[in-house]
Amino acid sequence: MLRPRSHSARGLFGLPLFATFVLGLLCPNNLALADETLSNRLWLVSTRAASSCAPSLNQTNQIKFWSSDPSVPWQQANLGNFLNCVNGDVAADPVPLCIYVHENRVSAQEAWGRAKSIYCQLQRAAPSPNDRFRLVMISWPSDRIGIRPRPDAQIKAQRSEMHGYYLAWLLEQIDPRVPISLFGTSYGPRMITAALHFRAGGTISGRQLATTNASLRPPVRVALFASALDCDWLLPNHHHGRALTQVERMLIMYNPSDSVLHWYPRLNGRGGPAALGSVGLSPSRLGVDGYKVQQLNVSRSVGKTHSWQAYEGNPAIMSRVAPYLLRQSDYLP
Repeated sequence: MLRPRSHSARGLFGLPLFATFVLGLLCPNNLALADETLSNRLWLVSTRAASSCAPSLNQTNQIKFWSSDPSVPWQQANLGNFLNCVNGDVAADPVPLCIYVHENRVSAQEAWGRAKSIYCQLQRAAPSPNDRFRLVMISWPSDRIGIRPRPDAQIKAQRSEMHGYYLAWLLEQIDPRVPISLFGTSYGPRMITAALHFRAGGTISGRQLATTNASLRPPVRVALFASALDCDWLLPNHHHGRALTQVERMLIMYNPSDSVLHWYPRLNGRGGPAALGSVGLSPSRLGVDGYKVQQLNVSRSVGKTHSWQAYEGNPAIMSRVAPYLLRQSDYLP
């Protein structure tokens, strides 16, 4: 039976329970509608109510928005509030937008707290305390299904790709002058590369983004942690083969010791491909886009764990990643 090793009690591509004692404070039951003029630094965008089987433009009205700052409660918002905020200062000094996509088995409640935690970690690791940025947490339907890890992982693999459609649509709404970085863990990278493939006109499971302005959007920066996608998907003419056309730089953190990704080749039967997060990829096989990719073997830093907290809680990793995501450096030292 497909299952992770003993470090995780929550199953394939899941995490130990996030500390939830503060979530009642972060997620009050009665949330006021956000003022459109708020310059909130923290956003949660939930695609949980949108279709996981048949994503379409009609389903984008099911996407929900909340805004906040690190020290204040969340407020209900809408797409107009979000765009007024992230696009509102482009004429003067655009604020970089960092978009994070979580892994499997993160509940809606956990996503609230995770968003604030990541914002604080990035702020702490930023090159300067005066660096300005906004963080967007993408919350997708990753709650545990059943008790068997393999069927759960298979369903979430499909869901994360399909919800890449909604992430691609969201990127289309943002002013091209806003600098964007995307990062994620486990199935988060799967959604990110699917979204970029969609934006470049690619098709996944017969789905294609109806209209794209990819040619108007400057390329984005991407950082992938413990990526749960096939190691060859980013190659030209492969499953997410158009994703790198939308990328300025891509950082792949891979870990041959990851004890959850160790089981990835058995996701759909024995002898399947290894995960990108286990073995990385060969930039020489990427052709003209190979120069965009940088890879770091982080096995000595995080050991066998698959947990986001192992990355977020490692000051050495965050101090190297934060300047990259905030567009303060081109390469990691």
